[in-house]
Amino acid sequence: MAHLKKNTRGAVPGLAVHFERKTDHHTNKEIDVAKTYLNQDLISDGSDMLSRFNERLNDVYCMKRDDVKALATWIVTLPEALSEVPYEQQSAFFEATKQFLDDRYGQENAVAAVVHYVVHYDETTPHLHYAFVPVVFDAKKERYKVSAKEVLTRHDLQTFHDDLDQNLKAVLPFYEQGILNHKTLPFENVAEIKKYNDQFKALKDELANVKENISAKKALLQVTDQALTEVELAEKQIDDFKQALSKNLFGKTVLKPDDLDRFKSVLANMKKATLQSQRDAADSNQALLKTKSQLAEVQADYQQLKDRYQTLQQRVREKQQMDYAMRDMLKNDYGIEKIPHSDVEARYVLYRLDHEQLTKSKKEATSWLATLKTARENSDSKIATTRLDKGIEQVKALINRIIELTRDLFKGPSL
Repeated sequence: MAHLKKNTRGAVPGLAVHFERKTDHHTNKEIDVAKTYLNQDLISDGSDMLSRFNERLNDVYCMKRDDVKALATWIVTLPEALSEVPYEQQSAFFEATKQFLDDRYGQENAVAAVVHYVVHYDETTPHLHYAFVPVVFDAKKERYKVSAKEVLTRHDLQTFHDDLDQNLKAVLPFYEQGILNHKTLPFENVAEIKKYNDQFKALKDELANVKENISAKKALLQVTDQALTEVELAEKQIDDFKQALSKNLFGKTVLKPDDLDRFKSVLANMKKATLQSQRDAADSNQALLKTKSQLAEVQADYQQLKDRYQTLQQRVREKQQMDYAMRDMLKNDYGIEKIPHSDVEARYVLYRLDHEQLTKSKKEATSWLATLKTARENSDSKIATTRLDKGIEQVKALINRIIELTRDLFKGPSL
């Protein structure tokens, strides 16, 4: 539904050309320039993206380093449920999304908001390109500065889709199904899905290489067969030539000794070439059989990975459905609209403690302690303070045990 990317200052001119379609010569050959008139620019101040970007940087502090992420871009695609609605409703969806992004990251920081409607040959889903300078206030130096790390925090990314979904449902009467459908993957599964996608692509590439190798072997066999045919034809021509030599009046063949030796040499060379061609053909056949065997193995791995990929997608859908059920139960049965993320992490730690799934890592145990303390300090926490206090004491005791075990391990046996 939405994808974020952080960009350096040097990437901005190229992004501006792509977003605003300022050229007919795109590196992406899938862009249909004949349809770019359908695009919609949601920032109509008479300026352009690059000018707005440079103007905003002049107003705030930004380190003079090439690796500084000075621009962030969100790509928000139209939900499938809205693909058949009138253009006016699609436009309202993107305008409401742009307003949400303005409110979240500051309208003064926005440098581009362009909607692309069906401008790729292989893509029919309209989408919004939203670009902004990630700016925060530096209280220590009393000035605004560029800091993607402080603006686009882990919490911001984890809550983005849910916040956008709730906002759109509040402002758009026709927006009911929402962006959080079965095609939206849970945050924690994205890395796993990407891993399988990468493996899937690698196997497809390997399969293509094997097929190409087979084609090359077949071509070699055709060349070898042609060589054998030419050798046999040459032998026949030599025989015909010998038979056609002029004869004397007594019916005997007139042939000089040198000519006979020359023809014998040619014939020997042709037979040698024939044997070599036959050996090459045998080797090619053996290589072809080996390649076919490799192809069968790759195809089997390909199918196995494809089945695992589909199984993983099914698990993701089931987990998503369970998530919906839990959200519905909390909202309609217990009146809880939203659970703080710190509560989610704290409940996971408490679950591990309650079921004695303890860690042996001091670093992980320390992070558990910080998680529980953060939840206890959150005034919106739904977890009982007594339960959090008990968990904190359990983690402290766990850390002490880990330290003692580590000390005994390095101390070694006493003499």
